[in-house]
Amino acid sequence: MIVVTGARGYIGSALVKLFADQGHALRLISRSAVTPRGEPIRHAEYVQADLREEESWRNLLEGAHAVVHLSSRTDLRAAEADPAGDRALNVDPIRALVRAAERSGTAPRVVFASSTTVVGDTNINPVNEQTPDRPCSVYDRHKLECEIMLRDATHRGVLQACSLRLSTVYGYGNGVGSINPNRGILNAVIRGAANGRPPTIYGDGKYLRDYIFVADVVDAFCRAIGSERVCDGGHYVIATGSGCTLADAFKCVAEEADRATGRKVEIRYVPEPEDLHPIQRRSFVGDSSLFQRLTGWRPRVDLQYGIRDYFERLMAASQVADAE
Repeated sequence: MIVVTGARGYIGSALVKLFADQGHALRLISRSAVTPRGEPIRHAEYVQADLREEESWRNLLEGAHAVVHLSSRTDLRAAEADPAGDRALNVDPIRALVRAAERSGTAPRVVFASSTTVVGDTNINPVNEQTPDRPCSVYDRHKLECEIMLRDATHRGVLQACSLRLSTVYGYGNGVGSINPNRGILNAVIRGAANGRPPTIYGDGKYLRDYIFVADVVDAFCRAIGSERVCDGGHYVIATGSGCTLADAFKCVAEEADRATGRKVEIRYVPEPEDLHPIQRRSFVGDSSLFQRLTGWRPRVDLQYGIRDYFERLMAASQVADAE
């Protein structure tokens, strides 16, 4: 039995589909309504739970050998405005999980979704597991706090955990978009371009991003949950190792929009907002060679193919909806 929190979200829904296709029994957790999106998953138990409560985790861990923890509030601005609320949603569930695992004595395997932004806004590229952590936002400080709790619990034999630090995730996935307007920017730009809205770039678009396709991310979670070697309490960078400027990424979106729709989309350049957070001005390229060496994982989808795939699947879904 694998417990998946955030199972209805962007990465979660794609991961659940893969786990289901592989025949795993699943316990799918949501904070709110538990009604599945689309067709119910076979061999899946849908549970509504408050993950801040130790009692909830004790029930969820019963009969489970592994947990993929994706549930979190990912809104950077909301975290800055309400640090206590962000702590309650992002840190308290990990603390409750550790307490519940201590009482159960089963030492389940846990894979935690973290972020490469934990290293902060100034770093030497490419970033790897040895890069110093300098979180510069509430959200990233809380991610790091969770990583430390999981590392310490692993060293005490309470859990077998690892944290996957994800770079910028994009791609159509299971057709479920992020509900957070401050995340999934490239996906939002693709959807906008498909409807004729011009991509907007702040400044000259010189900042580098390491865009990683959602299917490659899902594969990384699957390999981590099945690998004793990486569930050692450490963190691992999940990235392609290839940087692309925002300007070049948005140019690719415009070109693929023209190809998919026959409609040219012009990129708009506007001044950077004064309140742009420093982490949004970073340039980042990741080095995932350690995780690759330990698990055999490889990022397989390049940016142009991933953007083209998104347009093709988006257009196909639109045609199906029109036919209905």
